[in-house]
Amino acid sequence: MSYVSLYRRFRPNTFDKVVGQDHIVRTITNQIASGRIGHAYLFTGTRGTGKTTCAKIFARAVNCLNPQNGSPCGVCDVCKALQKGDSIDIIEVDAASNNGVDEIRDLRENVQYRPSYGKYKVYIIDEVHMLTSSAFNAFLKTLEEPPPHAIFILATTEVQKLPQTILSRCMRFDFRLVGVDVLVKLLEEIYTELNVSYDMDALKQIASQGEGSVRDTLSLADICLSYCGDHIGYEDTLDILLASNFDTLDVLGRAILDGNVKAALESAQNLLKAGRNTVGRDLANYFMDVLEVKNTPGISLDNISKNRKEKLIQAGINHSNYRISRVMDIMASMESTLRYSTQPRIILEANIVRACELTTELNLDGLINRVKELEIAVAKFEKGNFVPAAIEKTVEPPKQEEVKEQEAKVLPFEGKTDMEKLLEEMSITAENTTVFEENQESVDDKSYVASQTWSKLVVRLNDMNENLLYTASQNVDKFSINNNKFIAYTSDKVTLELLKKTRYNTIVQNLIKEELGNAYSFAIEETVTKEKSISPENKVLLTDLFGGKIKMD
Repeated sequence: MSYVSLYRRFRPNTFDKVVGQDHIVRTITNQIASGRIGHAYLFTGTRGTGKTTCAKIFARAVNCLNPQNGSPCGVCDVCKALQKGDSIDIIEVDAASNNGVDEIRDLRENVQYRPSYGKYKVYIIDEVHMLTSSAFNAFLKTLEEPPPHAIFILATTEVQKLPQTILSRCMRFDFRLVGVDVLVKLLEEIYTELNVSYDMDALKQIASQGEGSVRDTLSLADICLSYCGDHIGYEDTLDILLASNFDTLDVLGRAILDGNVKAALESAQNLLKAGRNTVGRDLANYFMDVLEVKNTPGISLDNISKNRKEKLIQAGINHSNYRISRVMDIMASMESTLRYSTQPRIILEANIVRACELTTELNLDGLINRVKELEIAVAKFEKGNFVPAAIEKTVEPPKQEEVKEQEAKVLPFEGKTDMEKLLEEMSITAENTTVFEENQESVDDKSYVASQTWSKLVVRLNDMNENLLYTASQNVDKFSINNNKFIAYTSDKVTLELLKKTRYNTIVQNLIKEELGNAYSFAIEETVTKEKSISPENKVLLTDLFGGKIKMD
């Protein structure tokens, strides 16, 4: 007998053997057990998730004389007759090659004949989206009102191509991708039944590359079985699947996140020399795992051991979510191009360099990310814990005594807003000055705080959709802070009156308190323009020039 591939050999013949589709199995078995069987079903989902398999099991179960928990018993005369594969009561139609009006007309004529063995004649129409528009129109009436003994099961991977008139006449079931842990368990059962030993990491690699498809996973398992023999080893699995070793990926991934172009290119060249053509996808999955463990340390990842998880945590600990996600996006978009390219090295190295120097992106997100990284670096540098690479050769970190002294100065302001800290610090500086007004630096600092506060207030007003206040706030000429009072000056009469009204004044008061603290109040005053007086010397000069023809005050 010729060899039968694993996905055909281990195809489920009862619903309890179907993996990863519990929501569909439960619904269908309940319908069969209760007798509430519909006349038209639509099975949709990604390839290899069990659409045709469930359709065949369903076709046998509705005709079984003694169904067991909604599944065919397999021992009755009807089940034995239907299992032969040549039954005229289960008709499989390939819509990809029978997609015209003539084929649908033949189906409409044959559907009138009653079944030979069981109660129902089941039509399984695979790849139904391939039917032409005329064929769909010819099929509509039969699909909506078939004979009592007929059931239609439509299967497709591209449900968006079906007309709404077809969708509305069917009970729709969406088959989802199968999880890695479920696929690993299935592989364990199959290899155990075949008396084949295996490494768990190898099974996880096969399941991961199956990408949620049971058929794809079993096809890869079949390839590994032929290559590895009686033991499915991890390294052999990587070789035959052209996948990348995790440790190599970890070195490459960390180099990219750290912006180390030299180390990243060296690691990439090693992967290319080994013939790995899934580098893009492997890197995208690696950065996805880094992002997940960084933000949810307690998460249980199906295909990641404890040791690998610790490495992923260390890889992302010093990098922002934006940087990791952008690098992941670059690698994912590169994967399809890399697979079919005749020059994979050029594409891979260009994208790796781009990912390493991500902070040079000329867009708002890139600039924001760069500012955040600089803020983190400066904060660590000031505490003496970190020296940025750009300045480590020119600037020495502060001494431990200076750090303690600096931290001692910060303690009195702990628990206060940034504005309160700054203003209180300026007040301390003012106490040590003989005349505060003469300390021009402190005056400038308060002016800067006032200006920054009003800028934030204008943005807040815009976010609050206070359009009238937002427009008026832009007519303020200057600001000052004096004795816990924030004073705004304007020469515009309308703005002056508006900000004095209780409703609008209260809104601004609250925003000022949020920025500076509850001790601060708000006031609006009119800008006073002082007229310049003429000095006595200039009066004499003007009198000599013009005589008594001008009047001087």
